[in-house]
Amino acid sequence: MYDNSVALMQEMRSAGIEYRSDTPLEDDNLIDTIRVGWQGSNLPRTVVLMRVNDRGAHLEAELGTLAPGVRSDALELMNALNSDYRWLKFSFDETGVVACTSDIFLVPEVAGLFGMAALGRMFDTLNEVYPRIREVLA
Repeated sequence: MYDNSVALMQEMRSAGIEYRSDTPLEDDNLIDTIRVGWQGSNLPRTVVLMRVNDRGAHLEAELGTLAPGVRSDALELMNALNSDYRWLKFSFDETGVVACTSDIFLVPEVAGLFGMAALGRMFDTLNEVYPRIREVLA
């Protein structure tokens, strides 16, 4: 497991943030995966996957599937959200799965601070925008 993953998990544990690591500490893989779940006043229980390597982390959360016949409205919404919240990327794939992603620089010395800040920013933003996203979900 990467040093930045270990540092991030130590800081989350100290802050009382519950998480689950899919990667054993002694694993020598290419990507570590840490899962953090949260539910907000507008956002149903959502899990963010943090995929960590030696240089940074990719955060991703699936938000649901598009309802039939709303692709063009959903595309306009995703573009508007991407304009308003440029630190996150909102998209949907060919199967209609709506996702939110973010990439962050993550070195061991600041992994806890940057990682928790990125998680907080993502969850706060998702809680804020979810009522708009819900309108295009099945």
